[in-house]
Amino acid sequence: MARWIGPEHDHIDAVLAAADAWRDKCFLADSSLFGKENLWTPDNIQKLKHLLRDDRVKGGFLDRLEGQLKTVSSQVKKLAAESLWFVYLFPHHGAMKPETKRDNIKRVWELSESPLPDSDHLNERALMGVAKPGPAYMTRPDRELGFLLKVLDRWKSEPQQSELMAKDPPWRFVEWLDETDDSDWRQIRHAILYFLFPINLERSISFLHKRRIVEVFGDRLPEEIRPEIQDLPMVDVDRALYELRKGFEEEHGKKELDFYYPPLAELWGWPPSDSQNTDLSGDSRSAEAPALNTILYGPPGTGKTYATARRCVEICDGKAEEDVRGRYDALVEEGRVEFVTFHQSYGYEEFVEGLRPETGEGAGFRLVAKDGVLKRIAGRARSSEASLPHVLVIDEINRANVSKVLGELVTLLEEDKREGAENETAVTLPYSGEPFTLPANLHVLGTMNTADRSIALLDTALRRRFEFDEVPPDPDLLTSVGGIDLPAMLRAINERLEWLLDRDHLIGHAWFMGVETKADVDHIMRRKIIPLIAEYFHDDWNKVRAVLGGGDDFVWEERLDPPPGLDDGTGEERYRWTVQASFKARAYDRDGRLVSGKAPDAKPE
Repeated sequence: MARWIGPEHDHIDAVLAAADAWRDKCFLADSSLFGKENLWTPDNIQKLKHLLRDDRVKGGFLDRLEGQLKTVSSQVKKLAAESLWFVYLFPHHGAMKPETKRDNIKRVWELSESPLPDSDHLNERALMGVAKPGPAYMTRPDRELGFLLKVLDRWKSEPQQSELMAKDPPWRFVEWLDETDDSDWRQIRHAILYFLFPINLERSISFLHKRRIVEVFGDRLPEEIRPEIQDLPMVDVDRALYELRKGFEEEHGKKELDFYYPPLAELWGWPPSDSQNTDLSGDSRSAEAPALNTILYGPPGTGKTYATARRCVEICDGKAEEDVRGRYDALVEEGRVEFVTFHQSYGYEEFVEGLRPETGEGAGFRLVAKDGVLKRIAGRARSSEASLPHVLVIDEINRANVSKVLGELVTLLEEDKREGAENETAVTLPYSGEPFTLPANLHVLGTMNTADRSIALLDTALRRRFEFDEVPPDPDLLTSVGGIDLPAMLRAINERLEWLLDRDHLIGHAWFMGVETKADVDHIMRRKIIPLIAEYFHDDWNKVRAVLGGGDDFVWEERLDPPPGLDDGTGEERYRWTVQASFKARAYDRDGRLVSGKAPDAKPE
């Protein structure tokens, strides 16, 4: 049965007993969980739901809730406390300790100027929880609470309550609940169903995990209910999970099975772990989770573009499979990844919001605030499941005036200033006048070409808010081609560049990825590498020649005759530098100048 949630979790009986009491007293009746008043009435629920929409009160969740409840009756304040109790019933004690839950509930209840009554549903075992939800469930409990009140507001006026609750399995009720606004995004949707029907509904609080399980085990289902998983309504996913559970219970001869523990966990790719580290929201990332703000930096041609695509997939999916580019493109199509390139003319108006002319019915026009790329993806991230990461990729982040592009939003990048975080901060946008925060599930991933600008030259405030991940040249990714030892060649060139310049001005291995013949290598050297080295040295061809081994194999030096009248020997000597029309095979020899730095006939010392 779905009531079993793993070994060493015998507190689940106390949790489900508390859930049963809430169902009977609060959901099916209008009474109170902790007292004898009628708190869960339609009128009180509507009042509390309306109050939670008031965004004029600032601060953390409890501070905001306290401010929102100032002018209401004691009954509505007590209802807020009992509603918060339900929101806290699901999170495992590894996510929030029972004493913290109890203290928060007590704080809200006592706004009514009444002491919190003693109750078995407030003891440690009842508040031990079921599993770890996603971070947004914990950082934005107001959203989960708001959805709970939407469901209750509909339920209290539902004329067919008895019929909906009498069905076993309860798929008609699930369909009814999923007609509530935001049911596709709010994690508490799963908690409500589990607590009402723990025999039939799984404890998983993740849309992604439920779909993944059904997708993996779909061939075990009868053909007539085998799902097309991508477009399947959640009620059908829950129904498929129920059928799968019945099949597994029969196969294993026991009901003590859970999709997050052996023997089922490894079959769909969930790593078995103890419940302290099991996040059932779909966010199974550990302390090694990717930072919210990262810049991949390195010299040209080190594969930062590929590394960016791979990192986006890892952030969104937890890992990257073989077809990184295909999955990356799919994430872009889904709207979970947005790509933008900074340049010298890029500004705040394109990135955040700006005024754009809009014509009306008559002559003339008016200026209207239009969202930029950051606001658009922030809106999508905010409206999606909170455990569903989104990524904004900023290519060439150092080429724009970043302080000017970000403006006041540089403050919001900090993790503790994000939406729902401890120090959540909102700024008022200058054109629309709207308050704006950055959602906690939006990652900002920048790339930076160090040949254009060193990290040391970046704005200090920006450097402090980003983690920097170097993408250096990796010669070991190359192989010999046409008798040319590409790894040895690249190492030799980069050692000289670092000696003459610095590690920011090297040559990346990606230039040579995919070459198959000497002609391919010649083309890259002539059209890409030599011009880039010349740019590094501002056309000081003596140094270009030195990097390439010091001989004439690649760049030919020719002394120019002085013009008439300046040929008395007192003028400065001038030279013409010409890239050779073709490179001889010996130019790339391991013993040649390019690799060894010595003339071919040089004797070892």
